[in-house]
Amino acid sequence: MCFVHSDISRRTFIEQISLGAAAAAAVAGVGTRLATTAEGVPAAGVGRPDLVVAQAPPGAAGAKTLDGFSRVMHNRFNQDIPAAITVQEGEAVQFLCRDALDIGTAARSLTPDGILTLDLAKVHPLTGPVSIEGAEPGDMLEVEILDVAPLVDFGYVTIGPVLGLFGSLQPDILAPFHAFTEASQLSDPTPGKVTGAIPDNQPFNTGAPFVQIFTFSKGQNTGFASFVGKDTGRKARIPIAPFMGVYGVAPLRKGMYRTVPPNVSGGMGGNTDIKQFTKGSKLYYPVYVKGAKFSVGDGHMAQGDGEVCVTAIETLMGVTCRFKVIKNTIIESPQAIVPLANPSDFALTPEMRAKGFYQTTGVGPDLMSDAKHAVRAMIEWLVRDQGLSLHEAYAICSVAGDLKISEIVDVPNWVVSMTVPRGIFES
Repeated sequence: MCFVHSDISRRTFIEQISLGAAAAAAVAGVGTRLATTAEGVPAAGVGRPDLVVAQAPPGAAGAKTLDGFSRVMHNRFNQDIPAAITVQEGEAVQFLCRDALDIGTAARSLTPDGILTLDLAKVHPLTGPVSIEGAEPGDMLEVEILDVAPLVDFGYVTIGPVLGLFGSLQPDILAPFHAFTEASQLSDPTPGKVTGAIPDNQPFNTGAPFVQIFTFSKGQNTGFASFVGKDTGRKARIPIAPFMGVYGVAPLRKGMYRTVPPNVSGGMGGNTDIKQFTKGSKLYYPVYVKGAKFSVGDGHMAQGDGEVCVTAIETLMGVTCRFKVIKNTIIESPQAIVPLANPSDFALTPEMRAKGFYQTTGVGPDLMSDAKHAVRAMIEWLVRDQGLSLHEAYAICSVAGDLKISEIVDVPNWVVSMTVPRGIFES
């Protein structure tokens, strides 16, 4: 999930995440002493997961478990946060992670109007950081994904009036300010006008919010998530390929950094939302501080390339990683070896594949405009041919539609396409 937020003061941040005086005191020492992430901030009413892993993944015997499920550990990247645990090369760690909006089981009863009052200062709770012995600036960290599985039996998609491909925040307006977003963001999708928004007449609340729930089994990492359209009752089976939207290491520079944009302090990772980073992947990150200080969060059960409505199937997730340090190797930004170019297609049955994929296109001199044309055409097809509501169609595009640049050689016009598998819908 990707968000653009307003800057908030340290005091406001403390007030928004703390659940009591003790928690506030633990975080209030930022600048002289950062709270120990191993202690975390208790999350009342969440408890511990019933299931830690569906089954121990190969190579994870004796894996350490870092619990960011029943407590909030941190949600800013900061090189001065002490490591929660330290591991040797080759050791595996299981990270228990909260959902991107940090609402947990409250998602089941979240109303559309409730989306407009969510506390976005809490977005992207992270589990970590983990320090890896021997990792030093100038090295490269290899993160092998051994297992990814949900800790609960549901996930959600939210659609709001500001974010996503058709939100009212315009990328062309924000682009000139990109270089200045290191420790603060430019706007905040809260109800009503946002103080300090650029430009100051930026539209807000220009669309109806929406929530869609998806169901599956705890520990399930293959097969399908069930979709029953909230508006129409239309049913579909969404192919799943669980992954984490946020992987990253401590930043190059001092200060608190949100997970977005993912390159504000070097190529440290962050909210990249790359659906190919599934079980079996090997991810590579530049090391900027001693120990690398790796953290992870933002579990996705299924996502299309683009995550166009701003959420995938968001859920609470467990992910097991093993680490290796590659000495004296510099990369500018994350790289990876992934098992499949389109992992969600692997779940499709032969009968589903036989029905093929529906594809739409957008053609023109502006890639963002082309993307909107392709997605808008797909939404129209889903409404017309499959009987979905507009909101449901937009959600399907985000969790099962793959948006891609198909061609950039015919200057000055480019081609963007979107595909959705036709076989996922019940006849």
